Amino acid sequence: MDPFYREFELNKPVSDYFINQGFKIFKEVKIGYCRADLVAFKDDTATAIELKLNDRKKAILQAKNYQFGVDYVYIVFPLMKAFSILRKSEHILRKEGIGFLTVNEESCKVSKIINPKLSKRKFVAITIQEIQNRRNNRINKFNIY
Repeated sequence: MDPFYREFELNKPVSDYFINQGFKIFKEVKIGYCRADLVAFKDDTATAIELKLNDRKKAILQAKNYQFGVDYVYIVFPLMKAFSILRKSEHILRKEGIGFLTVNEESCKVSKIINPKLSKRKFVAITIQEIQNRRNNRINKFNIY
């Protein structure tokens, strides 16, 4: 197995996984004090996705933060890290309602290990329109008239 060397290498297989299920994907979306690697929308449901190669504790902390603005949250790790992460954190992931996906290093196949639960922490909703407005405002800020 060839390991992933950078988080962005997980981006395409995970984006494709959600796109194939009918989701619309946005990259690098600010939610609270963090920036979700991906946010996937389908119907009226928003799902934040945090990609990591290491640092399960940081991934869980970020995922908990995302639950304030989206319906569901996943953390994603390479398959070769999955056993260690599950051994150390499966109970926390299940308790907090955080989903867990893996990406196979050889095939880039994404597998769902733990289903996320609907967030009970959500008090503001991240919407497609809000993300598009933020991005348009950033672009317009740099336009010279």
